[in-house]
Amino acid sequence: MTEELLNLIIIVIAGVVVLVVYLLYISTIGRVLETIGFTGSEASTIILVTLFLGWITIPLFPYNGWWVGISIGGALIPLVICGRVIRSGRVGLAESAIGIVIVSYVTYFVTRAEEGTGIVAEIPWAFAPALAAGLYSMSTFWMRMSKAAPLAYVSGVVGTLVGADVFRLNEVLAFAPPEEGVGILSIGGANIFDMVYLTGIIAVVIAIIVYRAKKKQEMYGFGSPASEFKRGGEGLPYAKEVKPSPTMRYGREDSSRRE
Repeated sequence: MTEELLNLIIIVIAGVVVLVVYLLYISTIGRVLETIGFTGSEASTIILVTLFLGWITIPLFPYNGWWVGISIGGALIPLVICGRVIRSGRVGLAESAIGIVIVSYVTYFVTRAEEGTGIVAEIPWAFAPALAAGLYSMSTFWMRMSKAAPLAYVSGVVGTLVGADVFRLNEVLAFAPPEEGVGILSIGGANIFDMVYLTGIIAVVIAIIVYRAKKKQEMYGFGSPASEFKRGGEGLPYAKEVKPSPTMRYGREDSSRRE
């Protein structure tokens, strides 16, 4: 009886931990969507649709015994969000195109096609595309989070989709299809835990962290002493008693006086 009770307690604790982590994750997604320009109700709708329809894959075309499809939650909804962000003018096509190329390049070199599994990336290299998207967006819009966050999301989502799912599609299709049933290659098939979906979210979080670090550096960082010196040396003990000379004397004048 004691063992059964102990096992029950462990299961309950584990369930609570998983639930808390999951709720924090969903809350993070909501905040990211609001940061890139969506209202709270729009963000909630996107999250609910992703959760309830995210495991559904829409078939696109057959090839060599495979059916290639796209996941609603792992790829289709993020692409729709990117399209809306670009159409609304929150980011420009030129900045988005450059970011997509950079992230695609990084994604291609940190992923590989593995038979029986699909496209995989080793940790910590799996976070490289998100890091590239976040840093690129902040370098482009250093002091404008309203522009940097949407750019990070678009670059991360589309860049990862192109670099992994599109560029490596031929490698996956070269694998033998399953002998029984129908082989389905789902783009973004891991739903909200797919690399395409996660890269967009993490890229925005990285951009936010860099932005806040920059703001704190401006408030408390290396710029303070210089500004204080300009205001009269406050905060610089060794300069407080220094007073400028009222006149300037030339060497020739000084030498004549000595004579």
